[in-house]
Amino acid sequence: MSTAKIFSLFGTVGLYQPETGWTPFRACLMAVFIVVVAMVSGFGSYLVVTPWSVPAQEILDWSLEAQLLFSQLVMQVVTVVLVLWAAVFYRSDRNKALALVPVTGGTATFVKAFALIVLVSGIFSALAWLFRPQDVLTDLAGLWPLMKGESWWLMLLVAVIGAPLSEELLFRGFLQSALAQSRLGFWGAALITNTAWASLHAGYTLTGLVDVFIAGALFSWVLWRTGSLWVPIVCHGLYNGLIFAVLWLMPMPERLPTLPL
Repeated sequence: MSTAKIFSLFGTVGLYQPETGWTPFRACLMAVFIVVVAMVSGFGSYLVVTPWSVPAQEILDWSLEAQLLFSQLVMQVVTVVLVLWAAVFYRSDRNKALALVPVTGGTATFVKAFALIVLVSGIFSALAWLFRPQDVLTDLAGLWPLMKGESWWLMLLVAVIGAPLSEELLFRGFLQSALAQSRLGFWGAALITNTAWASLHAGYTLTGLVDVFIAGALFSWVLWRTGSLWVPIVCHGLYNGLIFAVLWLMPMPERLPTLPL
């Protein structure tokens, strides 16, 4: 499928229609509340399965990596539950507020959206590897061992299911709909939500942060064009799964850069 055909199939008319009773200010406060509660829940779950929790260790003989991944998964589950709970406030319809509506075009829409994301992100990744290989390796230093380790299945759950659901529901679902109904409009709201989403990856290099922001902009584009959050959710999961598969198949360098403190 050619580049021109991928873009032409999407057209220039967006189908996104935000419908929520949340005001931007209240939505921002709730988003912060959800993030804080999720982080506290994740930290609490980490304490449950750490070596100093004897009862837990009699049942779970987990490595440090598995404990950290489990806490991350708990954070993601809590985020999803809280977003679904909050989305009905102020007489909002959950599915309309989060844009969890049927996808026009069915499977073909998902295929075209994913092809577009892989094409654009793939070009940037190739350029990053060509001109800033040290940045790429630095960003992978904390992820590659997890994908290659014994807890790879937890990493897979976190990256392919947990991250797409929790992050898309919170940022491009809940927060986006409230901000898009303000004077910001869709793309002003997308700039804010993508910046907030990129901040979750604050430990990345500048190259990595730009990569994350580009991916977020693409997820926002397919949300705007299709009107359904299901498209960025699925594309996000498939994209993370593709990265996971590539890194899992590639031999890991003997020496990865040391992560900055």
